[in-house]
Amino acid sequence: MEISEQARELHDKAVIYDGHNDSFIEHWARKEPMEIVGEWPEYHVDLPRLRAGGTTAFNCMVGCGDLFQAIELWDPIFQHVHNYPDDFLLVLEPEDIERAKAEDKIGLVPQVECCRFMNRSLRILRVLYELGLRVAILTHGEEDPDGLRSPDISGRFCTPADRERARRDYLGLTEFGKAAVQEMNRLGIVVDLAHTKDAAYYEAIELSKTPVVFSHGNCFTLSHHWRNLTDDQLKLLRDKGGVIGISCPRSFIAEDEENRTFDRFIDHIQYAIELIGDDHVGYGSDFDGTTKPVPPDPTYQPQITQKLLDRGFSEETILKFWGGNFLRVFREVREAAE
Repeated sequence: MEISEQARELHDKAVIYDGHNDSFIEHWARKEPMEIVGEWPEYHVDLPRLRAGGTTAFNCMVGCGDLFQAIELWDPIFQHVHNYPDDFLLVLEPEDIERAKAEDKIGLVPQVECCRFMNRSLRILRVLYELGLRVAILTHGEEDPDGLRSPDISGRFCTPADRERARRDYLGLTEFGKAAVQEMNRLGIVVDLAHTKDAAYYEAIELSKTPVVFSHGNCFTLSHHWRNLTDDQLKLLRDKGGVIGISCPRSFIAEDEENRTFDRFIDHIQYAIELIGDDHVGYGSDFDGTTKPVPPDPTYQPQITQKLLDRGFSEETILKFWGGNFLRVFREVREAAE
């Protein structure tokens, strides 16, 4: 795809902050070196492609399954920052992302993908904060701890009636989940509701005193997947000052294979902006956490800029999408910390 001079200049200007990336845990799972420097064509992400796509920063998944895994996943962040200081820096504050842009580096933002491994301990949450945790997904769609019936949201499609039933009939936050949201607010950790089931979504977004994010997911109206947000959920996210990161998994984009296209991915961005406004929509690729993403890797990010310009979006809106909105939430959460 040809990229216009306007698109190239705008893309170079943008702070491109990706709300979710699974590269380190994917290397860990394959028992391969946990680094993204050099070329790794069997993965979606490596340093050359991040550079080519203009990535400024991304949320790095640093734990979900158990505490041992989580601690191991912190190591590649520290190793990249220490061993490749010209390329990477650790992000602890919003200003670090701006510094990454100014210094032509890539910011690594630690993000857990659920709190299950914390064993209901706020002490562990506080220790992870001291290590650098700044974004925390509450749950990865776990089964209800008391064995009550709940929807399986992993890789499944559903109906609007299923979503309403999930909101009405199933369990919401556990007592630890409620305490964790409050402690995250106090510490200045961004509450991330990606993967959170419907009842817990509504409960958490009302409980949080600071704006929340939905780091990677799309619009349920365009693809009836459990992991996408309904219009009601999107509007509540807007009303609470939050941001959704439009994501690349094929099933999030469309239910039928023939419609899982780049343009349909852009449709989700457009739909969300038109529904809830350009202050509440960002980018959360989920690279290396899905198969055959659309678009397939960071080198296609300039094409997203071009396609958004082609659809008539202003430069200001595109800059908000690429990083301005996630940065705003990050800043508000840090300013509200005690």
